[in-house]
Amino acid sequence: MRMRILVTATAVAALGLTSSAWAVNADQTITIKVSPTKAGTKKKPANVKLTVETDTKPLDATPFANRQVVIHFDKHLVFNPKKFKTCSAQTVQANESKCPKGSKVGGGTGVGTALGIVSNLTVSAFNGPHGKFLLHIVSPGPPQVDGVIQASLKKDKGKYGYKLVLPVPDNLQQPVPGVFAVLLKFVTATKGTAKGVPYIGLTGCPASHKLSFKGDFNYSDGTSKTATDTVRCKR
Repeated sequence: MRMRILVTATAVAALGLTSSAWAVNADQTITIKVSPTKAGTKKKPANVKLTVETDTKPLDATPFANRQVVIHFDKHLVFNPKKFKTCSAQTVQANESKCPKGSKVGGGTGVGTALGIVSNLTVSAFNGPHGKFLLHIVSPGPPQVDGVIQASLKKDKGKYGYKLVLPVPDNLQQPVPGVFAVLLKFVTATKGTAKGVPYIGLTGCPASHKLSFKGDFNYSDGTSKTATDTVRCKR
């Protein structure tokens, strides 16, 4: 089930100017895929591939960018980054091929737009040091994009076990100074094993047979939106 949340901002700061006539107006969604959907146990979690897709549909011409995204994962998913080799953000940015084998844990694609120009993005995901999850975003342009999001995996609460906090660097928000880039679509799939331990494991399936996920999206104008999704699972 996909929930679409539509929020219209009441104030916006863009290009250094503030105007009540400018406001973010967009349809924001999140879609999650888990494969396979049959759960393992706490002692032996099922190794799964987790795909996260976010879609942003601007409903007017107001310029804005993602400032921070927080993804909340169902408590039946466990993450084991400490079992995997790591690569630093500096190495990922400079030359991915220099990263240790096994540190790359996924990748994907994206679509962004700035000044009416639509650009395709490539995404590489690496296990970073100190609990970081690194996303290398690259596009030949125009405008040219090359940056690393250093996300942090943290414990969550309630029906969510973990959350991934993704602060978007300034150079990805504004690839050209004063020009905001809207991330229209972002798809990343993550999977891997290290000595039999899954990077992401599914330990169980709730009585509802639905895993819960949520995305909190914070924008450059100070407004935010929330979208949710559920994935059916089997015991």
